[in-house]
Parts: sequence; structure tokens; C-alpha cells
Amino acid sequence: MSDPDTSAALRELTARTTRDERRPLTAFALLALAGAAAEAALPWLVGAALGAAVGERTGLAWYVAALGAAVATGIATNVTRHVVAARLKLRATAALLEEIGEKTARAPQDVAAHTPPAEVATVAAYDVGRVAGFPVVRIRLAASVLGLLVVAGYLLLISPLVTLLVLAGVPGLMWLTGKVAEPLEERREHQREALGTVAALSSDIGLGLRVLRGLGAERVVRERYRAASAATERAGVAVARTEALLLVSGTLLPGLFLAGLVWLGGTLAAAGSVPATDLVTFYTASAYLVAPVTTAAGYGAARAGARVAARNVTGLLAAPERPWTGTAEVPGRAEPADGLTGLRIPLGGLSVLAAPGGYDPDRLARRLVGLTVEQGATLAGRPVREYHPDALGAAVRIQGARPVLFSGRVREVLDPDARYGERELTAALRAAAADDVVERLPGGLDARIDAEGRNLSGGQRQRLALARSLVGDPPVLVLVEPTTALDAVTEIEIARRVAEHRRGRTTLVLGSAGAFRAVADHVLAVEEGSDV
Repeated sequence: MSDPDTSAALRELTARTTRDERRPLTAFALLALAGAAAEAALPWLVGAALGAAVGERTGLAWYVAALGAAVATGIATNVTRHVVAARLKLRATAALLEEIGEKTARAPQDVAAHTPPAEVATVAAYDVGRVAGFPVVRIRLAASVLGLLVVAGYLLLISPLVTLLVLAGVPGLMWLTGKVAEPLEERREHQREALGTVAALSSDIGLGLRVLRGLGAERVVRERYRAASAATERAGVAVARTEALLLVSGTLLPGLFLAGLVWLGGTLAAAGSVPATDLVTFYTASAYLVAPVTTAAGYGAARAGARVAARNVTGLLAAPERPWTGTAEVPGRAEPADGLTGLRIPLGGLSVLAAPGGYDPDRLARRLVGLTVEQGATLAGRPVREYHPDALGAAVRIQGARPVLFSGRVREVLDPDARYGERELTAALRAAAADDVVERLPGGLDARIDAEGRNLSGGQRQRLALARSLVGDPPVLVLVEPTTALDAVTEIEIARRVAEHRRGRTTLVLGSAGAFRAVADHVLAVEEGSDV
């Protein structure tokens, strides 16, 4: 049984995603209702046409014409409503993803403090689609109910007893399938949590594999990942069992019910209570009545998944935000510093931070550019949050420990705003030793990159992300673990090229960066025990 908060979250998100889609949603509803009414009328039209044919043929042409019109209406509305539904879901998905993207871009430090990055990715990939598709599923259920009422209307002319059984039995079966679907929500929630755990572990392992090997902790992490995977498997099996039971109940129960109705219709026909021609209508209508029950079963499964997804999406969007009120412009030469550690990054050179144990480079880097809830970072002696965010973003660029590549052509991945020419892109690729990566791709700079760089290896993704950070030569560049996925030879070459490319500009490399230390202008340190 879902809790009220989950239902409220789904209602809120459904209203939000459909607020600007009322016209296409209304069009889909009209198409679905018209199609359901036309399909539900077919059994009666078939029986009426047959009755006219074996009788005095009175009105046969009209019945045949109406039958053709009903078939044409059913086909046309079905095709059109599927197209409209697909577009509705795509637009609703895009709207939710845009809202999540704006939230994380507007308040990344607040979102990160509230929701782990792997969870954000899971919400975007797994939950958004379930919420976006729910309004369409709900309308389909309403259309199936209308079809049931149409069938009950003309069955009433044949037999009030049969109509009474239909109006009592079919809604009863729909209610029963809803009860079968109730445990599905809780089991989907467990599966969703297990998937999030596995995603977080996978991300951590991929980004910290070199560190794990250095600590000799591979076996421990492997066991943790195996346990998380087993828990995900068990949760998935539990969901599959419930869905299988729901599928069976949506097919077997109405099948047994309709078998009983067919037996009753045959008995009434044998007794002379129902004309033989009306018996055809009765049989075909009985077959149609399976649709409302199977639709109800699908609705129960979709609602269970949508409720769990809605709670995750609203939880992410409800992360508290601290408003960024800074308006100052960044001066031409601005020295970054961190008051919590006393760290000062020299201007115009490549600096590497050699830190003590317990050092979190990503946390320090994010603090230096105001992307954490912590205070203490300054730029040119002023707290970073006193600067306008656009000015700060133009002056200081950070590549975190988890760089993300979006889908698109290589030139779009490197320069989303298309502000730089091919010369600048080529220079950045060469500095990141990613020029050979692009040369191997069909199309070069116009080659397609899949979302998250799935068509690239880990090292290729990391080099392209580094090249993206170098494009445009930002005045201050902070790199966190920029070469963890690369071999030692490539790491040394990249360190040499980056040092050459960034000569005269301020660059800070954080993390295990032995190759960068060899070419650094400054090797910095923080005191043992500092809150980095």
C-alpha cells in the first residue's frame, strides 16, 4: 500500500508535467475515448448486420456502413493516439530532465549535499520516464471504462441478467488486479534502492580503481559489489514475480469469467431467451471485455512504478537551495585561496597539491569555486560567493573527479556554445593527448559521442573531458584526478603537454598526480590534519 506522501508526489508531478500540455493531452483523451467507443460498438454492429442479413435485410447497408466506419475510426484513432502519446511522453520527459538539470546547475553544491551524484543519474535515467508516461496510462484506463459502459449499454438490450453480471464482474476483476498490484510498489522501491547502490558503487570503483589497487582493497570492494549485485537480483526477482502474478491475473481471471458468460449466453440461447443472431453479439462482446481488465492490470503496474519514481524525483527537486546573491566582477588577475587550509595558489603557473592522508581533492576543488555548502574560499581576497556566478564561471573552471560527457558531435561535446573555432579545439585535444582519439573516430570532430561517452573507453572519456576543460584557456583551471584512467606513459605525456599549453596561466592539479608534480612550477602542501 502506498503512503499518502507518495501519492501526493505523483499528483504534483503529473500536474506539473501536464500543465503546458493540456491541448495535446485533451486531443489524446478524445482520440482514446473515440477509439474505445468505436471498438466497443463493433460486437453490436456485427450482430445487428448479421441479424439484418438473415432476416428481411432491413437496414443491412446502414449496418455494414456503420461497421466500416467503426473499423476505420478505431484504426485511425489508435494510430494517431499512439503518435500523440509518444510525443507527450517525450516532451514530459524532456521537461522533467530540464528541471533537474536547471536545479543541479543552479545549486550544485546543495544538490550534491542532499543527493549523491550517482543517485541523480539514476533518477534521470530510471525515474523520469515512469513519471512522464503515467498521464497517458491513466487516460487509457478511463477509455477502457468507457468501452465497458458501451458494451453494457447494448448488452442490456439482449439480457438484463448478463448486463448485471458484466457490470458487477468486470469492475470486480479490475479491483482485484489492483489489489494484486499493491505489493509491487514496495518491491519496486526496494529494487530502485538496490539499483542506486550498485550505480554508486560502480561509479566509485571506476573512478578510484587506481587508488583501490594501491591500497590492496580490491577484494573487499569486489565482495561489496557482489553483495550489492545479489541484492539487486533478489529485488528484481521479487518484482518479476509480482508482475507475473499481475499478468496472470489480468488474463486468467477474465478468461474464466468470460467462459462463464459464454456458457450463460449459450444456455439462454438454447432456452430461446436470446435470439441466435444476438448470441454472436454476446460472444464478441465477451471477448472485448478482456481489454478493461488487462488495462487495469497494466495501470496497476504503471502506477506502482510511477509512485516510487515520483518520490525520488520530487525528493531531488526539493533539495534546499542557498541563493547565490553575488554581483561582483572578477578582476583580471585573481589569486584563488582557501581559508580553511591556508592554501594559496600562485598566479600564472602550474601547481600541484601534495596533501596528507584523508585528503578529499574533489571537496577542496568544489569549495574553491563555491560549489559546496562550506565557506572559506576566496578569489582576489573576496569570498567566491560575492562574485556574480557567470563572472566566476568565466574566470575559474573546474574539472571534477566525475566528469560527464553529453551526447552529440565531438565539437559539440568540447564546445557546447560553439564559441571557438577548429584551431582552439584542435589545440585543446592535442594538449589532452586526445587528438588520436578523435582521429580514430569516423568523422573526426563531427563523430557522434553517445551519452556519458558509452562508445568510448574510460581513458578516452577522461582525455576528452580534459580537452573540454582546456578549450578557451580559462584564467584559472582546477583539475581533480585528471589522469586516473590512463597508463603511466600517457599520463606523463599529458602532464608535459598540459604544462606547455597552460604556460602563463593559473592551473591547480589535485590528487595523485606524480607526473604533473614532475613538471609543476609549484608543489603546494597543507598541514597534516587540515580540514581539506
